[in-house]
Amino acid sequence: MIVVDWLHKNAQHTPDKVALVDVDAGRRVTYRQFDERASRFAEVLIQQLKLAPGARVAVLAHNSAAYFEMLYGCAKAGMVMVCLNWRLPVPELLPILQDCTPDVLVAGDGFVDVAADLQRALPVRVLYLTGGQPIDVPRGWIEFETALARASGNVIDMPCRDEHDVWHLLYTSGTTGRPKGVIQTYGMVFFNAVNAMLANKITRDDVFLNVLPFFHTGGLNLYANPVLHAGGTVHILRQFDAQVTLDKLDRRSGEGITMFFAVPSVYLFLSQHPGFARADFSTVRSMAAGGSPVPQPLLQAYLDKGVTICFGFGMTETGPTVFVCDEATARRKIGTIGKPVGSMLTRVVDPLGKDVAPGERGELLIKGPGITPGYWNMPEATAATIRDGWLHSGDIAYIDSDGDYYIVDRAKDMFISGGENVYPAEVENVLFQLPAIAEAAVIGAPDTRWGEVGVAMVVVRAGAALDADSVITHCKAQLAGYKVPHHVRFIDALPRTPSGKVEKHKLRAQFAAH
Repeated sequence: MIVVDWLHKNAQHTPDKVALVDVDAGRRVTYRQFDERASRFAEVLIQQLKLAPGARVAVLAHNSAAYFEMLYGCAKAGMVMVCLNWRLPVPELLPILQDCTPDVLVAGDGFVDVAADLQRALPVRVLYLTGGQPIDVPRGWIEFETALARASGNVIDMPCRDEHDVWHLLYTSGTTGRPKGVIQTYGMVFFNAVNAMLANKITRDDVFLNVLPFFHTGGLNLYANPVLHAGGTVHILRQFDAQVTLDKLDRRSGEGITMFFAVPSVYLFLSQHPGFARADFSTVRSMAAGGSPVPQPLLQAYLDKGVTICFGFGMTETGPTVFVCDEATARRKIGTIGKPVGSMLTRVVDPLGKDVAPGERGELLIKGPGITPGYWNMPEATAATIRDGWLHSGDIAYIDSDGDYYIVDRAKDMFISGGENVYPAEVENVLFQLPAIAEAAVIGAPDTRWGEVGVAMVVVRAGAALDADSVITHCKAQLAGYKVPHHVRFIDALPRTPSGKVEKHKLRAQFAAH
């Protein structure tokens, strides 16, 4: 299958329609301007920097309209964009760059010092964005807008790409070891857009608000790229801000936001903001979540406002869209991710690879054209994850009698207490029923009698009071004895990845240290 330049197509059909709204910069970019600036960036790479097809272009920058101009510019130039996690320090960024060996590093404003440190360790040229303010940079660096201004401005229609060609790399957070560069192909982005359009009924009339970082698949593909594919408009926040997000989503803002996607932590922070109670989300036709299980009390808090959060499931390795629950099912079965969408195939299997019966728990396997071909420079990891065409997700799931799926927890987060499997997400749902709890996570800890027991790591709401005995008493009334946490630890905040997932390995280390 070949993939064509859908940005150029939209620029031909609706040239004056706004494609990108850069909220922090105050920029509104039409499809004609988007196409032209992406073409200018491609020309910078090809003619000014003399890069060959397949060269890697690493980008260390906050969310912006320019980020998408670079992404689509790399597509037009036939080069591979590497979306770097700007929260990582130099010692963690360096092995990633050594792995992908970029020819160019684009440094956003605020990352000049980091880029200078990286350049001292690697033979890489640097382009930099100023953010509108003059800054001091090392000699030989090229200013982004100056480079674009030198380009001809002639629009480049991306040559047809094979679906298996590499478009960009997204490195995993590395919470369990060396970060892996997940290959993102043109076919993956195309099929994710199709799957998302089918599941969410995305059209050119949609206006999407993006708050997730672009170095994460959620930021790029849930649902910014699908909305751009359809010819809609994407509003971009530099970083998530609860007040700004509530203001943009509110009907009274006049922004007309119709779609929103976030990880559970974002929905949690919004629900805890003082402005949540009066916020009017009536113009937002689609609110979706993914990344980790959503606590049922949090889903109910939005249902009480007339908002149905449709929980979905996906991975960086799956494009990511695999499941998106429809609203009727989401209201009827709180917590389900529904059925696999579009072109995606799924199974739930036991440790021997045999399909389990409805209601039984097993590992979720995924197959389809949205699956990554593998990890950059890591054939062993690729072979371990993708076997016989099926991607092994590492997530525990079950299917009900209607064929709807539920994610129970990550297989690595499950622990065994007295011979019984304990899934932390189930216990966390019960903890969130306590109004005094702002955040909670459950981990397993070694125990001489039971093998492992649960530890509840709890963040108490500001101004509230809670003690360990109250937490355990509440859990005993709701859960089987082996699921009840044996220990409760109160902490100031849960450590999270940039995508909002709780870093349980850090909690385990923190508990072990005490």
